Amino acid sequence: MKIMPMTAVARSDRGRVREVNEDSVAVLDQHGLVVLADGMGGYNAGEVASQLAVETITTSLLPLYNGDSVVFSDEVLESVVEDANEAILCAVEENPDYKGMATTVVVALFGDRQVHFGHVGDSRLYRLRNGCLQQMTRDHSMVQALVDEGMFASIQEALDAGVKNNVLFRGLGIADTVEVELGCSELVAGDLYLACSDGLSNMLTDREMERILLESPDELEMAADRLLTAALESGGLDNVSLALACPQS
Repeated sequence: MKIMPMTAVARSDRGRVREVNEDSVAVLDQHGLVVLADGMGGYNAGEVASQLAVETITTSLLPLYNGDSVVFSDEVLESVVEDANEAILCAVEENPDYKGMATTVVVALFGDRQVHFGHVGDSRLYRLRNGCLQQMTRDHSMVQALVDEGMFASIQEALDAGVKNNVLFRGLGIADTVEVELGCSELVAGDLYLACSDGLSNMLTDREMERILLESPDELEMAADRLLTAALESGGLDNVSLALACPQS
């Protein structure tokens, strides 16, 4: 698969409440790759889990690159995320202090005029196209499952009813096997992609994120700074991490 270089920026902040930033994020511009993870559980161990996930996925993928192409398939994407799950489980076995650590992850790779993505948990990938921000991933959470089952009309309605939004059904480091949800979408000139942890999506509505991105066209650094600032000003109750990527046509 011919890779699509991109212009990309990333931001990560511990927020205004947490003592430790348990998020990790990597953008490899010339490899068309974005990886973002949000650590779960354990004192400082969430940070270890997210770092292991990002490092394992990137180091597993990099040997598959050859110049401006990469050996890639859905099976490859599943495999590298499974590698990250195994790395976390091995770390827990070697260090009892890490017991209970886990992480979400979202991966996006741009190539052959498509974006291929996979995720586990509630870290998200969004696409801004023709002035409209659309969530490309689906959270693996209790609140999302209740909406899918028709018990609530929307996530906001479920949250208003008292359903907790931090209960996840999937994560790396939780079980020996992990189910990776995969997706693929054709790229259109002008597309902008946003990967983020729930520290951003819980602090800002999709419409608020959309407005900020539209107010900073072609200014990724400014848009990233404004998204981060807005999340902090809305409370900054969790670590906030994001990556913005604009594939080069």
